[in-house]
Amino acid sequence: MNLKNLTDKIVLSELLGFLLDKQAAGQVVDRYFAQADSLAQFQYFGVTDWTKLTIDTKLQDYLLLLCEFAKRYALKPPLELGQICSSKVIGEYMSAKLALRKQEVLWGVYLDTKNQILAQEEIFVGTLNEATVHPREILKLALKYSAARFIVVHNHPSGQVTPSPNDIALTRRLQACGELLGIALLDHIIVGEHTYLSMREEKILIR
Repeated sequence: MNLKNLTDKIVLSELLGFLLDKQAAGQVVDRYFAQADSLAQFQYFGVTDWTKLTIDTKLQDYLLLLCEFAKRYALKPPLELGQICSSKVIGEYMSAKLALRKQEVLWGVYLDTKNQILAQEEIFVGTLNEATVHPREILKLALKYSAARFIVVHNHPSGQVTPSPNDIALTRRLQACGELLGIALLDHIIVGEHTYLSMREEKILIR
């Protein structure tokens, strides 16, 4: 069996096949994909969701166990205080952390002169643009933590990481405000599902 060529539906059908016959497994799979786009959302299903898919309590327990496995597998080692970070480290970590968020969120990661993490915080939730994201809120935290540098990260729920004109304008504004305070914006990272874009690596952010 070439596992790489299996679709999400087939993978779930095969897993359910340990408890159900092919027809019954297919029915549960069809009900699942009527509510979800992919297996990536499996970890967010709970007891109520599974009872809608099947009345078989043994199967519900099995699905909940698979769900718990998916949650634990998806866990990434946290960014630790004092850890030396790069755009790659933060991009990969935040891509996994924010991939399935349905709203845009913006995080600030605050660093010392050696790029060691001093703090990380979620700062904004909702549509992010120059009107809603205030540099003062981001830089207020930089001052609170005595940061020398900072990185901002936000997600695109669409999964596409191409920066919008608003994203670029926000980056320029944050960079300019940071320079006034002597706090360097190292990067603005946009994350999607399993991928990220670094404005520093793409040379959108060059100073």
